[in-house]
Parts: sequence; structure tokens; C-alpha cells
Amino acid sequence: MSLLEDFAEYESASRRHGSGNSNRNGNVGRVPAAAPSSFPSTRQSEFVASAADALGVDVDGYITTTLDAEDAPIFSLDTVQFQVPNKIISLAVSNDVLVLIIEGAKVLRIKLQEAHNIQEVDIPINPASLRACNVFLDPTGRHLLLSTPQGENFYHFEGWDQMKPLAKFKSMEVTAIAWNSTAWLTGKSSTKTVLFGTHDGKIYETELRPGNDAKSKRCDIPAKLVAELPVRERVTGMFMEA
Repeated sequence: MSLLEDFAEYESASRRHGSGNSNRNGNVGRVPAAAPSSFPSTRQSEFVASAADALGVDVDGYITTTLDAEDAPIFSLDTVQFQVPNKIISLAVSNDVLVLIIEGAKVLRIKLQEAHNIQEVDIPINPASLRACNVFLDPTGRHLLLSTPQGENFYHFEGWDQMKPLAKFKSMEVTAIAWNSTAWLTGKSSTKTVLFGTHDGKIYETELRPGNDAKSKRCDIPAKLVAELPVRERVTGMFMEA
């Protein structure tokens, strides 16, 4: 007889014995006394262990979370056949676009679906002064903003051969950006209105767009101060619901 059949027979005997006690004593609500066991304790232990193993549950009640060998991992880490030509200063990824800021004042822009096609972009700054920076890539992967601790800011739109200084963002280190989610819906080459925070607790409003002259040396995109924190603390994160 199988373990399951043995256990079923034991349960049936328990119920009959309990029902008899209830009828004789008139104590319907009382828990019936245990029936003389026709299901040996060793067999009970075997059944519990077998059922727990089938369900992936430990005998102590915890569910086993170990993945089976055939289950694919949620995340994986692999090497790629790409030799970065210089030390990486910062990077950002969005919409299958990877941007690397490397020493030598260079930007490497890589579309991950076309990894063989790497665009190299110049940053018009003294390479020796670019040791650290904050880099922000919008959700479409087209608009890139770079900000240095010295308060120099640069903008790049996909297809440009170099980044352009943001003349009206002078002396502000951008530390966080809240992108406008509705920019996806317009189909235009603009981020629409976005907010950005700075190292000294100020929040500005702007709209990044490439303009009509791709060959111009700088961008005159304005930035409007809209709020200021009560203390001069660094803005470390922002989110905007459009």
C-alpha cells in the first residue's frame, strides 16, 4: 500500500473514532481524542518528508527558493569583446544606448543592438580637467547632459560630432534630473519641460532641444530657477509626474 493510501486510511479511522466520542459524550465542539494509530509514526514521517519534497517545502515549513538548473537567471553578468581605449570616468544607459565618458575628454556612444557601430564624440574642455562628472541620458537615449564639479555643462544630441557648452548653465553643477515622460509621445526632438537640481539645493526648469543649427559651437538653452531648498544641500534625486 502506498504512503498516500496509508495516510488516507489513518485519517478515516481518526474521524470515525472522533465522531464516536462526540456522539457518546455529547461534546460536539470538543476536539476528539486521537484514534489508536493504524498509521505508524515512521510512516507518518516518511509521508511528511515525501510531500514536502514534492512541494518544495522544508519540513520546518519554509519554502525552498533555489532555482532549478534549467531555470534561467533574472540577471546575468557577462564580458564583452570591447576594449575601452581609456579609463572610464562615468557612464549611463537608456533605451539600449550606452554612453561612456572616458579620459581624454571623449564620449563613446554605443547602440547596444549595433554594438559594432561606435560613435566617438569630443568634449570641448581641457582633458586634464575632466576627472569627474555627472552624466544624464534621457529615456529615449537621444539627449545627453554632462556636468562637471567646476560648473561646466555640455549637451549632446544623437548624431552630433561633438558636445556643445550650455552657455546659460554656467557655474552650476547639475546633480539630478527629472525627465518628462510625455516626451516619448510627441515624436519630436525635444525633452519637453524637465527639472534639474544642483549641488547647492536649487531646482531649475528647462527644455533640451537640438535647435536648427547643428554646426553651432554652443547652445543657448535657457534655465529658469523655480525653487530653492531651505538649506544649501545637494539635490541627489528627482522625479516629475507630467
